[in-house]
Amino acid sequence: MKRWILVTFLVIAVAPMAVAQDDNPGSLWSDQAQNPLLDRTARREGDLITVLVSESSTASFSAKTDASKADNSSVPAPSVPFLWRILRGWLIQSDSSNSGSGSTTNTGHFTAKLTGIVKKVLPNGTMVIEATKAIKVNKETQVFRLSGVIRRDDISPENTIKSELIAEADIQLDGKGMIADRQRRGILTRLLDWLF
Repeated sequence: MKRWILVTFLVIAVAPMAVAQDDNPGSLWSDQAQNPLLDRTARREGDLITVLVSESSTASFSAKTDASKADNSSVPAPSVPFLWRILRGWLIQSDSSNSGSGSTTNTGHFTAKLTGIVKKVLPNGTMVIEATKAIKVNKETQVFRLSGVIRRDDISPENTIKSELIAEADIQLDGKGMIADRQRRGILTRLLDWLF
């Protein structure tokens, strides 16, 4: 009989602890599970989002300069006969002209697909995102970096956003390796360009 009393006492003492650990006992639904009726787009800090980078830039500049100048001046012959032989009438003429033209054109295109993370959700609902991607092939390393601020309304149902919809966008592509080293000018060439 004493054993049954002891077992009953232990069951009564342990039961409230089990209920305290699980707020919803006997349910098939967990409180931590996401609502299936909500979309899976980024909305909270730590969520992932895919950025479709497609940037094109074209810049052109041209300048043309034409300048000309002409001067004519004369000194009359002096009226004194002696000086007239030494200093005859002088005529001074000078003409100068200058012309120049130049033009520059720069075109670039950058396409990539990066998955970033929401670093911060601002009070107005906009989100600060950052993305980094490194690709290494045959000792050539390309590092993509992206950061900016996005609006919740600009995110597509596929949880993607276009790069032109990112505010304060900072998109970088850095390359390291033999090709990047060969494209870099030497120290002597840079020094001569700086001097001359």
